[in-house]
Amino acid sequence: MITSDPTVLAEVFNMINQMADDWEYSGEVTEGTRFLADMGLESLDLVILGTLLQQRYGQLPFAEFLAEIGNRPIAERDITVGELVEYVCQYRRPVAVRER
Repeated sequence: MITSDPTVLAEVFNMINQMADDWEYSGEVTEGTRFLADMGLESLDLVILGTLLQQRYGQLPFAEFLAEIGNRPIAERDITVGELVEYVCQYRRPVAVRER
């Protein structure tokens, strides 16, 4: 198990909150919040979130991550915010800030 970085956790929460206006979920987002069952995200929402993560952290093996989730038993084919943060912490390569 990868230890979550508090900075990554905060940045992922920020990305989710920025996108939340388009979702019907009004509950508190925690590390245990599930993207599909709790927040009701659709596949397009996950693609957008994945794109934001890659813009921030560089290329991530997102397809393999989703394939791994797809291989889980049907009842477990969801992902929590905490799982996503651990994944980002494992594979991230921060994109350099461009000079102005």
